[in-house]
Amino acid sequence: MLSVKITSIFSIFFSLLFQEEQPRFQSAADKRAHHNALERKRRDHIKDSFHSLRDSVPSLQGEKASRAQILDKATEYIQYMRRKNHTHQQDIDDLKRQNALLEQQGEHPSSWGSWPCCALAGSGFGTWACRVRASHGVCAQKQAWSCFLGPE
Repeated sequence: MLSVKITSIFSIFFSLLFQEEQPRFQSAADKRAHHNALERKRRDHIKDSFHSLRDSVPSLQGEKASRAQILDKATEYIQYMRRKNHTHQQDIDDLKRQNALLEQQGEHPSSWGSWPCCALAGSGFGTWACRVRASHGVCAQKQAWSCFLGPE
């Protein structure tokens, strides 16, 4: 008799628990309206996400574009940024090697003067240093060792 009461209490408790979690719809129209509201919310979220993605791509900011165009341009931009990041990482690695070499030679960047790449003569970093300096508009030419010519 006691086990029947405990079983009844548990069944009542669980039925009340699950009854609160699942909304009860009074009709098929209520179910359809609820489903339509959820679907509209999902579509709005996707639309907002595409607008956010479009505005994150410099070539599309504020432009009207189809979803396919947004995805294409976003893919191009991500690939461009990956290449750029890879190049920057290579530059960082080159600078680390350059610093290690200079530290081994007992030289410090403060002793370089206004032309840091001149301290790299014969170190194998001249081409890189001039490329970096040329990208910042300091060297007149982008060829190796152009910075040895000094400022114009």
